[in-house]
Amino acid sequence: MDYLKKILLVFVVVVVCVGIIFTISSFQGQNNSKQLQNQNDQINLQWNTDLNSALKLSQKSNKLVFIDFYADWCGYCKELNKETFTDQKVKEKFAQKYVLVKINGDLYPDITSKYKVYGYPTLLILDSNGNEIKRQTGFVSATELLNII
Repeated sequence: MDYLKKILLVFVVVVVCVGIIFTISSFQGQNNSKQLQNQNDQINLQWNTDLNSALKLSQKSNKLVFIDFYADWCGYCKELNKETFTDQKVKEKFAQKYVLVKINGDLYPDITSKYKVYGYPTLLILDSNGNEIKRQTGFVSATELLNII
């Protein structure tokens, strides 16, 4: 009978140790995941809402202007913000090469008319004088956007 108690005690100790090791490794995995998330959050994109100010900043910084024409009711616009603009590589390229602008087309029909925006989202790349270089209409993935910008 003592023999069975010893085997049971060893079994319980092994199970408890495995549980502790699993718990510790789980916490380390969460910590590594948080560190990776913090690295992704280090680049905070600055989106302008005033095109004229963005063009002036573009001239001073020698960067192009990237405009995201959107509407609050646009599902693909929300997807673009959630999936594409949060991608680390997209954020890095934006930070290096562009002055960013978000324009709600419903609130600024004069600008949407000037740039002939007829659907959302519409993404434009402009030179520092406001001349269109590239245009993309509709949702794009991060990979697709990286090929555009």
